[in-house]
Amino acid sequence: MILARALKAKVKNKLLNRWALKLMTDEALMAAYALGNAQAFEQLYKRYKRGLFVFLRRQCSDASVCEELAHDTWMAIIRQSGNYKKSAQFKTWLFRIGHNRLVDHWRKYGSNASVLFEELQDSLSIEQAEIDSQMQVAEILSNLESLSPEQTEALLLKIEGFSHAEIADITNAKQETVKSRLRYAAKHLRLSIEVSS
Repeated sequence: MILARALKAKVKNKLLNRWALKLMTDEALMAAYALGNAQAFEQLYKRYKRGLFVFLRRQCSDASVCEELAHDTWMAIIRQSGNYKKSAQFKTWLFRIGHNRLVDHWRKYGSNASVLFEELQDSLSIEQAEIDSQMQVAEILSNLESLSPEQTEALLLKIEGFSHAEIADITNAKQETVKSRLRYAAKHLRLSIEVSS
């Protein structure tokens, strides 16, 4: 009877711990991981595994390279967990490390010319009034491919929900540079829509 109660209490504590981890902020999870709580890292990994991979995949057409870059990013998080500053948002820090791994890859092997835009169909927010009913999404996507890698990356990060300041932090650029890249990308898209009309 005592053993059964002890097992029940252990299972209950494990479930409570799992729920507590789900409710913790990213920054609190990172602090817990730095103190040795491996489950805290697992929770962070579950939250951002897909988002990081999608971010990398949109900029590199080779899925195996993206998987390797994502793995390298997570390994860097593990190695640098003691250096994490609570003042930085975890998601911004994670994407900055991923961005740096991607830039290192491009420097070593050259930039990938075929940036993927299929997933932008659902998340691209161009006002309907600006789009001629005759213009197909494929035309918009082909116009996106003509943007520079820096503009593309800024646009992708904006679509991911990052602010201008966060994009600047991730890409190691000035906030005004990010705004300029986004303005140029929007202007380019508007012009290409007007030409197609």
